[in-house]
Amino acid sequence: MIDILMSTFNGAEFIGEQIDSILAQDFVDFRLIIRDDGSTDSTLEIVRDYCKLDGRVQIAVDELDSIGASRSFLRLLELSDADFFMLADQDDVWLPGKISSSLHKLKELHAEQQSEVPLLVFTDLVVCDQNLNEIERSLWNYQRLEPDICRNWQRLLAQNVVTGCTVMGNVLARRVSLPFVLDEMFHDHWIAVNVARSGFVDYLVKPTVLYRQHYQNAEGAKKFGYAYASGRLLKPVRRYSFYKKAGRQFGISANRILFYKIIESLKRFARRG
Repeated sequence: MIDILMSTFNGAEFIGEQIDSILAQDFVDFRLIIRDDGSTDSTLEIVRDYCKLDGRVQIAVDELDSIGASRSFLRLLELSDADFFMLADQDDVWLPGKISSSLHKLKELHAEQQSEVPLLVFTDLVVCDQNLNEIERSLWNYQRLEPDICRNWQRLLAQNVVTGCTVMGNVLARRVSLPFVLDEMFHDHWIAVNVARSGFVDYLVKPTVLYRQHYQNAEGAKKFGYAYASGRLLKPVRRYSFYKKAGRQFGISANRILFYKIIESLKRFARRG
């Protein structure tokens, strides 16, 4: 069984298309568990309609209200009890075979290990506009990201390359990601670093998600270029207080995180987009 965990907030415009793409997957043994984080539009009404149509769609029963996207996803992770979990954004579209290809990769990774360890896989994405017109076939190329960073947790802490809406993890990946104690980190970054630190993270090169960009994106994809990069050069210095907190949490010095961040930023300049 796989739990697909979706946090929603005022997602009525696109959520139906996303749920349709999940229900159309060739792998069918899953639950789509949706936690709403205080929507004021018709998101919950749309979700309730899907619950009536397909028993795999469920609304998370939770006493908490508006806690923000990252905490909402980690709350869903707390509520999950399946063998595997995936994360889903409310406004994307999953490409056919996303679940089955991710599960195949995760099982390959499991077969390579000599013991039970936390495992996580992620994939590339197709960057699209709000009407799903393709902007760039590869998010990694678009942002000049190197997915191999995932194999070194310290580099991954400095430069996240794992996009949450593409991940699949096992039970131990869920356990090492809880509790969530660093609000300054996005949920996908938190999960990825914790798994890479105590287990293994790997990836599929092929895109599995149409990554919709629109005016309501909580965290979208911006093309890496000089205009974008120039605004990022000073960010590592401004985020030094976060690096100190992250360093205490993960047992690494803030200066080392800053060093890795600067190195990875310079490498992004050198890569061809």
